[in-house]
Order: sequence, then structure tokens, then C-alpha cells
Amino acid sequence: MSEFFVVVTFETSPDNHGEALRLLDEYVGGFLATQPGFIESRLVERQEGSGFLHFARWQQESDFRAFAELAKDHPLLPEIRQFNPSAHFYLGQRAYASASSS
Repeated sequence: MSEFFVVVTFETSPDNHGEALRLLDEYVGGFLATQPGFIESRLVERQEGSGFLHFARWQQESDFRAFAELAKDHPLLPEIRQFNPSAHFYLGQRAYASASSS
């Protein structure tokens, strides 16, 4: 059983960048992170401030799929869609750590 990774990009403008961060923070921290099988995620900002990338790690694909089914009815989803989310899915193959992390 491989870990399952979901990478989603969001497009923003100077006018809505702050609002996107607020919505994504509320959605990820208050909903996604509480779901069974969720391990961790990172929300990173493009250096030029024109978008975000969200990287989520799940125990298995079925955990993510169960979350996705619940997410269809989440009240923040219509607002988040204005940022043109684009999702890609990956299966874990290898993990690497810094040699100095021991």
C-alpha cells in the first residue's frame, strides 16, 4: 500500500491573493486536516505572489477519495473554485531525507 499525494495549484491576482490564502487556510486547516487518513500538507506561495500550491499526503488513495466525496458539499468550495484549482495525483515511490537530519 503506497501513500497517496495530491498536488493542487491555485491561480490568484493581487486583488484576490489575500482572500485565497484566507479561504485555503480555513478549508485545509479546518476541514481537510481533520479527515481520516490525512497525514500532512503544505501550502506554498509562488514567489511573485500569483498563486499557491497545495501538497497533501494521505495514507492511501481510498482515504483521499472518501474525503473528496465529502468535500463536494463543503460550503467554501464554490468560493475556492474561483482560483482555478488544478489537481494532480501521485503514488509514493521513495522518500529521501537530509543526511544531516539524523
